[in-house]
Amino acid sequence: MTEPGYTPQSMPERTRRALAARGARPVAGDLARWGSSLIAGLPWTLARSHGDFELGGHQYRYLFDRHKFTWLTERAVEVPVAQALVDRHAADRVLEVGNVLSHYRAQQHMVVDKYEQAPGVLNRDVLELDGLGEFDLIVAVSTLEHVGWDESPRDPAKAARAVAALRSLLAPGGLLAITVPIGYNRAFDAALRSGEVPLDRALALRRDGGTRWREVAPAAVWSAPYDFLLYRARGVLFGFIERPVG
Repeated sequence: MTEPGYTPQSMPERTRRALAARGARPVAGDLARWGSSLIAGLPWTLARSHGDFELGGHQYRYLFDRHKFTWLTERAVEVPVAQALVDRHAADRVLEVGNVLSHYRAQQHMVVDKYEQAPGVLNRDVLELDGLGEFDLIVAVSTLEHVGWDESPRDPAKAARAVAALRSLLAPGGLLAITVPIGYNRAFDAALRSGEVPLDRALALRRDGGTRWREVAPAAVWSAPYDFLLYRARGVLFGFIERPVG
């Protein structure tokens, strides 16, 4: 993202904070493992995938892409799941909130991103999407946890309002699918966990290490810590909201 609210801290800043909180040896170990995993995964970026994972009874391939080194983060699982949903719908009936999928493959659907400047991306706030019409599918990949949280002034309740606003844009029978890296925005986590943000269905993946993710019950990821040194989650929630037909 281009705005300050969405700009991650620099690696030196993150490292200094981690060193102060955890000490030199654990931080050095994390960085060494990250470097080893980075090098090990690079050859697989030629094929763009390596290995499989399961979610909700479906098999997917892990994504290995050099953009943000997906195999080191939750992008390895989020993007394949979201892209499979997009591929099952007509492009003119799909809305993506947060410009993510186009970094990994050319897309034809509408994309809204408040901050990122890119061809074909509509720069609007998620609460200001009136006039766009209704959609059969709306996807948001690791985006809503930033809404109101990484903005100034901070508004912890805005992400919940964003979910409600997106639900109102669903056509009858439409589906809203969101992915949320657990631990990044604890206020949004709490709203999801308590039902303040009501989901019709929730699935979850937990990272066992490296690019190894396994499906678990959603209750098993709420306590997963977020790695703010390397900006990656250990647990991801996949939330789904459907608008009834009729």
